[in-house]
Amino acid sequence: MNYRYKITGTLLAGLLFFTACNQKKEMTAGTAVEARVMTDVAYGADPRQKMDVYLPANRTAQTPVIVFLHGGGFVAGDKNEFSAFSQQVAARGNVVLNVNYRLVDTTGMLSTPPVHKASAIRIKEQLQDVDAALGFAAARSGEWVMAPGKWNIAGHSAGATLALLAGYTPANAARLKAVANLAGATDMSFADESQFQSIDPRLVELYFRAVGAEPRNANKLAYMAVSPYWVANNGSAIATINIRPEFNVVFNMEDASKPLYQAFTQLLTSKQVKNKWVEVAGADHGFGQPGNWELVVNEMLAFFASVQ
Repeated sequence: MNYRYKITGTLLAGLLFFTACNQKKEMTAGTAVEARVMTDVAYGADPRQKMDVYLPANRTAQTPVIVFLHGGGFVAGDKNEFSAFSQQVAARGNVVLNVNYRLVDTTGMLSTPPVHKASAIRIKEQLQDVDAALGFAAARSGEWVMAPGKWNIAGHSAGATLALLAGYTPANAARLKAVANLAGATDMSFADESQFQSIDPRLVELYFRAVGAEPRNANKLAYMAVSPYWVANNGSAIATINIRPEFNVVFNMEDASKPLYQAFTQLLTSKQVKNKWVEVAGADHGFGQPGNWELVVNEMLAFFASVQ
């Protein structure tokens, strides 16, 4: 026998044995025993189309998945702001997909007066990003060892609005079973265009760029189409938990969210959609006070667990 061939064959056999042992260690009865974090996983070609994936230890094909969307008024924010939150939720036995999405263009928006221009990225395109991220991750459920469907989705602020809209999209009904709204806007519609006359012009410009339509009476339906309240009213909804900070002040505007949350809760209840409203006493929009995020996590996970 060729001595060189014998050595090579021995090394190959050893390599195969070592690989098999590692696979056996990682996959025991369909269980991935080791925790794993993958950062900046691209789900699209744009630099913003990336997610961080948190895979807990001892996960199986039944391990629940929570998709999380950061806030930032549709124009800012980043998944990195919620890395600690994602780690905390994953440590409780959940796969977490912490997703970035493309942002509404702010070029000239903060000028005085603001530059009036359309944005190529609107809420519509951001929802397309969410759908793309869901599909990308679902296709890897076996590789990552996690439940292939019936996931939950959550978000903070603008991310919460996107989460609600994504959750209420009929095409996602088979994949998403519940949504957590953390200080998000539930209704972006308006009764009359005159309401915008007293609002900071920069904020009016933000509405225009994010929605893709002038805030005029003729465009009321466009604003209703990106309002979770009206999407649920005119269609269907999934189980929802709304977690509202007591002082939900955004852009230095008067906080008018409480009656909107009340109306949203009443609507969901009237449509026999499982829901819960939690108000965090003393909390600001970012739930910044000590202990608030722990409360938010506990309420969110308990609600998700209650949805079968």
